[in-house]
Amino acid sequence: MADSPDPHHSSGSWEWFLEELEAHVAALRSAAAEESLLLELPVAPWHPPEGLGEIPQELAPRAADLLSQMQGLAPLLEQRREATMKQLRAVDSVPRDTGQTSIYLDSIG
Repeated sequence: MADSPDPHHSSGSWEWFLEELEAHVAALRSAAAEESLLLELPVAPWHPPEGLGEIPQELAPRAADLLSQMQGLAPLLEQRREATMKQLRAVDSVPRDTGQTSIYLDSIG
């Protein structure tokens, strides 16, 4: 029966997939806590792996917990994104000198 999925292979694939997602969630949690880590997050679009099949019943609670963690992080990451956008708008509002003169910035006063 080569056409029927192997439950042990499927379970192993799902375990690997959940481990990868847990690592990504840990990275997101760290980046949410430490702004400098936001720049280290991958920017490539995420695509789910193909051919996993249905999640094995024994892994469903782990997947549900992971989903809950992701949903909990979403608002915090959105706040970080908004703060970053605000900072970028502030930087963009600074007039740029197009001449060849030196520009000094007073960092004390």
